[in-house]
Amino acid sequence: MHGPDFRHDLPSQTRQKQASIVVVDPSPLSLIATAGVMHSQGYDCICARTADSALEALQMGTQDLVLWDVADDAAAVLEAIDRMRTIQGYEQLSVVMVAESRWAGLEKKAEVMQVPTRCLFKPVDPNSLLAVVDHLLWMPSLVSAHRRRGSKPSRLGWVTL
Repeated sequence: MHGPDFRHDLPSQTRQKQASIVVVDPSPLSLIATAGVMHSQGYDCICARTADSALEALQMGTQDLVLWDVADDAAAVLEAIDRMRTIQGYEQLSVVMVAESRWAGLEKKAEVMQVPTRCLFKPVDPNSLLAVVDHLLWMPSLVSAHRRRGSKPSRLGWVTL
């Protein structure tokens, strides 16, 4: 009989990206799945099912990004994000929202925010989610510079320097 194979958890097998993400989702199954995808790529994750839990997670050390499934209440999520960004040290907290197609227009609200905020619609490909997360975590100053200049990339995902 063989024991479980934990090789995927060895440091040599996992890319360490040195970032911590708060994953918020009221659904336990999708919360675990989303956090699992992030963890498999080397991100530390704190899971939360409510806005209050997400706010508490910010007190557990420096958090670099929030990944939030808006579920049934996009307005409450936007309000909670605003509250998070009023906490000292989290004024520039990047957020990725994941929403059902019924929340069309939410991406427009995300685009006008001063701090980098993105909205993806379900179904979300894990590789696409990771690309957006990587972009927000590792190039926030580039995103902010384009916002200040008022320019938008000519092609989705591309920036002209």
